[in-house]
Amino acid sequence: MNPLPSSFLPRTISTTGLWLAVIASFVLRSENTFVILIAIPALVSLWEYFTLLKAGGIAHHRSLGMAAALILMGLDFWLLRSPAMALPVLQGGGRIFAVEAALIALFVIALFAREFGRNNPSRETAEAIGFTLFGVLYIPWLFLFMAKLLYLTPKTADGFTTGQYLVLFVVAVTKFTDVGAFLCGSLFGRRPFFPNISPKKTAEGIAGSLVVAVLVGLGIFHFFGQHLPHFPPLLICALSLLFGIFGIAGDLAESLLKRSVHTKDSGHVLPGIGGGMDLIDSLLFTLPLFYFLLQFLLPPIKA
Repeated sequence: MNPLPSSFLPRTISTTGLWLAVIASFVLRSENTFVILIAIPALVSLWEYFTLLKAGGIAHHRSLGMAAALILMGLDFWLLRSPAMALPVLQGGGRIFAVEAALIALFVIALFAREFGRNNPSRETAEAIGFTLFGVLYIPWLFLFMAKLLYLTPKTADGFTTGQYLVLFVVAVTKFTDVGAFLCGSLFGRRPFFPNISPKKTAEGIAGSLVVAVLVGLGIFHFFGQHLPHFPPLLICALSLLFGIFGIAGDLAESLLKRSVHTKDSGHVLPGIGGGMDLIDSLLFTLPLFYFLLQFLLPPIKA
C-alpha cells in the first residue's frame, strides 16, 4: 500500500467546505443560492479556460466569451422559472434549446464581426472564433444542465424546487468517483491509465472509483429515495456506473486540454483540488447525460 500524497489534507478540507456549501443550499431552499452555486463555478472555470489559451499562445476573445456566458446563464435561469420551459423535452419543454441555439447563432455572428477589423486575417482569426465558441459551449452551456435538472421536476405546493435531489444524485456520484479514483489510485495504484494524458491516473484507481460510484448512488437513493424517482436498484447501479465512466472521461478531457498547452493546473482556487475547471470537469459530461436519460426515465408530468 502506498502512502497518501501530501495533497490529501488540503483536498479533504476543500471537499468538506464544498459539500457544506451544497448542504447549506438544501437547508435554505433558495433558488438564488442555487444560481450562485452554478454561476460562480461556471464563470471561474471559463476564465481559467481563457487563461489556458493565453498560456498556450492561442488566440481568443475572453471579454466576448465571458459576456456570452453571462447572457446565456441569465437567460436560462429566467426561462427555467417558467414551468413550460422546464418541462422534459419529450413533453414539450425543449423550447429552451431553441432559445439557446438562437443566442449561440448570434454569438457566432458577433465573433465573426469582431474579426472583420483584423488588418491581416490569418490562422489566429480561425483560432479566436473557434476556441472562444468552444469555451462557451464546453463550460457554461454544459454546466447549465445542472440548472435544467433543478427545474425538471414540478415545484412543491409552496413553490420550492424539487430537482435539487436529481442534482444531488448526479453530483454526489460523479464527485465521489473523483474521490474514489484519488484514494484508490494513491493507495493501490500500480498500472498507469492513459499515461499520455494523465500520468497519475491508474487502472486500480479507476476500478476503485467505479465501485465507489455505485455504492454512493445506492446510498443517495437509500437516504433520499422519497425525493427521487422510484428507480429499481439495478437501474440505480447502471446509472451510477455510467456517471462514473462519463465522469472519468470528463476529467481526462480537461487533462487533455491542459496537456495540449503544457500546463499542469488550470488554477489554484481550491487547495488540493486545483481550479474551477478541476472541480467541474467531470460534471460537464455527466450532467447532460443524466438530463437526456431522464427524458425517457421520468413518468409524464400531469398538467
